[in-house]
Amino acid sequence: MAMSEHGFVVIGAQSVFFSITNLKTLVEVERGAYPVSIGEDIFATHEIQPGTVDQLVVALQTIDQLMTDYGVKSYDIIGTHSFFEAKNSQFVRDQLFSRTGRPVATLTLSQESYYRTQAVLGKFPHFDQITQKGTVLIDISSGSVELTAFANGEFGFSRNLSLGPLRVFEVMGDLQRTVPNPTEVMRDYIDSRLADFMRLLPKNQHYPHMILMGSALSVFNTLIPSGEEMVETDHEGFRLIYQEVVQASDQYLSDHFDLTPTQTAQVLPTVLLVYRLLKTLNAERVWISNLKLLDGIELSAAGEAGSQAAAIDPTREILISAQNLADRYQVDPKHRDSTVNFALQLFDRLKKLHGLGKRERLLLQIAATVNDVGSYVDTHKHYEHSEYIINSSELMGLTMPEQRMVAAIARYHSSDTPQTDLSDLHELNSTRRLIIAKLSALLRVADSLDASRQQKIQKIRVSIQPTRVLLTATATDDVELERWTLQTKGEFFAIVFGLPIELKGKTRL
Repeated sequence: MAMSEHGFVVIGAQSVFFSITNLKTLVEVERGAYPVSIGEDIFATHEIQPGTVDQLVVALQTIDQLMTDYGVKSYDIIGTHSFFEAKNSQFVRDQLFSRTGRPVATLTLSQESYYRTQAVLGKFPHFDQITQKGTVLIDISSGSVELTAFANGEFGFSRNLSLGPLRVFEVMGDLQRTVPNPTEVMRDYIDSRLADFMRLLPKNQHYPHMILMGSALSVFNTLIPSGEEMVETDHEGFRLIYQEVVQASDQYLSDHFDLTPTQTAQVLPTVLLVYRLLKTLNAERVWISNLKLLDGIELSAAGEAGSQAAAIDPTREILISAQNLADRYQVDPKHRDSTVNFALQLFDRLKKLHGLGKRERLLLQIAATVNDVGSYVDTHKHYEHSEYIINSSELMGLTMPEQRMVAAIARYHSSDTPQTDLSDLHELNSTRRLIIAKLSALLRVADSLDASRQQKIQKIRVSIQPTRVLLTATATDDVELERWTLQTKGEFFAIVFGLPIELKGKTRL
């Protein structure tokens, strides 16, 4: 088997999915799934039971043998957020490692959202055409619902809600035995949770299209029979499904549609959730897709490997997510863009000093975009507010340590300086602390170059000299404020890189 083949394994709420994919061509050599319902354990007892752990071990061992048969020596095992919601997830993770020799990596909710978005961008038929009109991508897993908005062919924003059908069934389970109309109460419960997402939607944007995907949609395999990879229906077609499900008993659903007890429990919450979204958004067309998180992970890995088959920009949605956060907290767009521009120029022209790579450049760009969000709360010590806002937000595509790093860089872009030994960042390892220090030093300089908030400096030339780093600015006005600000903020640059940084300006009339 060629080295371009790579294995992927995802532990979801209902199954363990796997694939072997040629990263150069994005052709799947093998794909499958083993039904292991950790979701039922988690939502019933909040823990993964020993018997379920045994099933996971068997599934992983079987997949490992398959990987060996295909000659795949290295592959990734990823646990979704459903797996890590279990109170004993870390113990189970350790048990799986002890019994299979394979570690289970974690994903944040924002990473999962990123991979699902990559899946539809790269694999959904006519996606560009469909999203010219407002479109909401809805990924329904057992425990949560990810809602991602698109308009004019562009990603808008994403929001995760704890509205998965198994979770709703758990919360609402007692109602079916205690109230005369549990469906109406469940509808009100779902509507109350959707209110936050609806509040964030642009006021004048219509969303006539919906794309449904996710593990919980397996119930539609029988509700909407099709041998195709994608099913299309409309508002009226889904209304008929909704009426049939709402009026049916569990026994009828189980017998008529050949559903397991677990699927039967999820039918009403799933159909009700989708129908309420249809009504709320006034959507006209619905596409049901079998694309999964696994597809996005494959695409992302192919892109990182330089595959021409993965013809999507892997950072586009990440940067849009950061811009959306900045817009939400009313960051001055002109100063933001100026700071981003200078930060990236400094990064590119000072590579000999910092020695960092593409991912670190992206983190700097994100930090430069969102570093002033704290001013929305209070301009006094706004950098402290920026840190906790960033840590509490969903920045698509970042790992948890990366998001913590961006928050720390934003905090230290101002006058607040990390301790020289970076001991105040004890929760991050030494490598990440050093990256934070380097990127914070660069961001401080970039921010100083627009200290007046008037975008006086049009361009800069960067020169690394034996005793200093010299910035030569071409400006439309006097830059004394920028020079003075840099003298203060540049002290940390000198500590980190061992060279002072100075600004020389020339005014262009």
